[in-house]
Amino acid sequence: MPDWDKLVGGGFAHMSAPFAIHPSDKQRARAYRDQAKAAGLGWADVEGHVNGYADKKDWTDDKRAEEMKRVRKYIGKHLDG
Repeated sequence: MPDWDKLVGGGFAHMSAPFAIHPSDKQRARAYRDQAKAAGLGWADVEGHVNGYADKKDWTDDKRAEEMKRVRKYIGKHLDG
């Protein structure tokens, strides 16, 4: 089973960088997206991963909402549900 926290965190540079903005972050975000798709995950699963990561990073509600939009734009159309 993939380490979803590590995979999703890669899209944020394992910090709190904007999701998939830097080329290396985009490459890691693509790896997360591909693994999620291969595992048959849906948006609710990805949302759970991002929220779990956000909790660990103590993001504000505004930061969480902003990043969730970025993640949905980058990943959402590639997933079931």
